[in-house]
Amino acid sequence: EQLDVCPTEVIRRFINRSWRFMSAYRLGLKGKAAEWAVQKQKQHRQVSQRATILIETVLS
Repeated sequence: EQLDVCPTEVIRRFINRSWRFMSAYRLGLKGKAAEWAVQKQKQHRQVSQRATILIETVLS
């Protein structure tokens, strides 16, 4: 009954953000690196290999 009150758009955004975090963790990113990758890849459903390489370069 609470889901009926919540707008569909809010639920969709939460699900997409969750998918991006799962993708980042699958690629081995953690903490701030995962947050950065999710923010960087906002328009995509998963974190790209390119973003992972950029993070590794910055952290090294």
